[in-house]
Amino acid sequence: MHEHQRIVRWATSQAIEIVEEAFRRIYAGYERDLEALADEITQQNALVGITTVSARTLLVGEFLTAKCGGYPPPKRFMDLLMLRPQLRRPQKTRTAKAELLPFD
Repeated sequence: MHEHQRIVRWATSQAIEIVEEAFRRIYAGYERDLEALADEITQQNALVGITTVSARTLLVGEFLTAKCGGYPPPKRFMDLLMLRPQLRRPQKTRTAKAELLPFD
């Protein structure tokens, strides 16, 4: 019985190491070009109309988690990414003002 538990602990430890390495590799790759990643996020219009930093940070985190196969971004990575100018300022909605006024 003890041998079985030792094997299960070893296998679990190995699986955790593999997952953590994949996690580090994914975000290390993105960290090399934060500017391009920030551009991709803004091009996806994921933040249109979102005005608070906390809401933008939450949405960017969800976007990255989905993009990276369920691996949530580390805090340091998010801090670096959210410093990009295109993510710091709120994106304007794409509705033209003329569309808001009735000119029938």
